[in-house]
Order: sequence, then C-alpha cells, then structure tokens
Amino acid sequence: MMEVFLLPVGETRYELYYEPAGRTPQQRVGVASRILRRAREIIAAEQVPRGKRRTAPDDAARGPAGWTARVRGELARGIAEWLAEQRLLWHLRHQDQATLVFPDDLDGARARSVMSTALRRDLDRHRLWMVIDGLAVVVFGPLLFLIPGPNLISWYFAAKMVGHLLAFRGGRQGLSHVAWSTRASDALTAVREARRLPRVERRRRFRAIAQELKLKKLVTFLERTAAE
Repeated sequence: MMEVFLLPVGETRYELYYEPAGRTPQQRVGVASRILRRAREIIAAEQVPRGKRRTAPDDAARGPAGWTARVRGELARGIAEWLAEQRLLWHLRHQDQATLVFPDDLDGARARSVMSTALRRDLDRHRLWMVIDGLAVVVFGPLLFLIPGPNLISWYFAAKMVGHLLAFRGGRQGLSHVAWSTRASDALTAVREARRLPRVERRRRFRAIAQELKLKKLVTFLERTAAE
C-alpha cells in the first residue's frame, strides 16, 4: 500500500512526502506519457557532459559552451528536479487505498485535516499552472520551433503542462477516491526535534531517521526545507 509521510517542516508547518517503494509500475501509454518520456530523453541528452557527446566537426570548432549552453543545462536540470517533485500526486492517480504516516505528537484527525488542506492547495495550484503552461505552449511553441536542435523551451512548457495535469488528477483522486488509513510515527516527531539542532548534528540525525524509515532521498528533502 502506498505510504505518504506528513513531514514537519516547522513548528506548525507540514509537507507531504513520498518515495516509490521498489520498482515503479509500468506507466500507461498515452499522449501525456509520450510527452513526458520525450521530455526526459531531451533532458538526459542535455545533461550528458559535452566531452562525451557525439559532435560534428563544425560543433567542435565552436569552442567551449557559451551562455546558451549553460542556460539549456540549467533549464534541463530545473525540469528534471520539478518532474521528480511530482511523484506523490502522480502515483496517487492510480491508488484507491493509501496510508498517511504522521508524527505521533499529532492526533489522527488533525493529521488527516492537514493532509486534506495540503492536497486542496496543490489541486488549486496545479489547476492554475496547467492553464498558464498550456497557453505558453500554444503561444510560444510554434515560434520556438525555429530554434535549431531539440526545442528544449517548448518541451519545458509541454512537460510542465502535462505534469500539472497529472498532478491535478492525483490531487483530485487523493481527496475524493482514496480510502486513507493512518499510522503514527515517533520517527517523524523526531524530525521536528532534529530541526532545532546545529547543522552538522541535525544532518546526522536526519540520516538516522531516513535509515529507520527506509527513505533514501529523505535527507535531501529535509535539508532543502530546513534551508527555506
């Protein structure tokens, strides 16, 4: 069963967190999947070090990467990070049962209320940006296809539009159709306490909590939210 973690990111603030366990089920084939797959292929190509790319003789004569290449690289990394952040809502689309794991200094009813508020906020945000990125694809997409090579900017807007659409569906599924169970966790309460520690000790405690919960990427998430 899918487990969603209600992580304390402040004394009274929380974020929903999810890591796929084991192999990710094969995705359904459709227009959205094809767009995201193509976007990932372009991103992967942009992230290959320039020295390892196959280049034509005239490419090699152009010298070191200029500002355009750096912008493309930053854009590719930004898309990749954004896509990774959507895995919670994307996975919720196909769930009819899930478990909310929450700090044991909260009661179950309060935890469910916080989760519902977070999902509604995400639902509204993804609905808005789905429309904005969709308009960007319509307006800018045809013009940007004049740029030589893979049109990373157009794919950026397309991937974001599709990503917001799938996240919107996941948020709606989580609010209306998923049967939620709850489980209290003292490890998540320890996250709140660890945030008050000095940086080095805090990171050490985060690592121990992540190992206890078997969440490989949790430390990175906690460190990022601790810096906000």
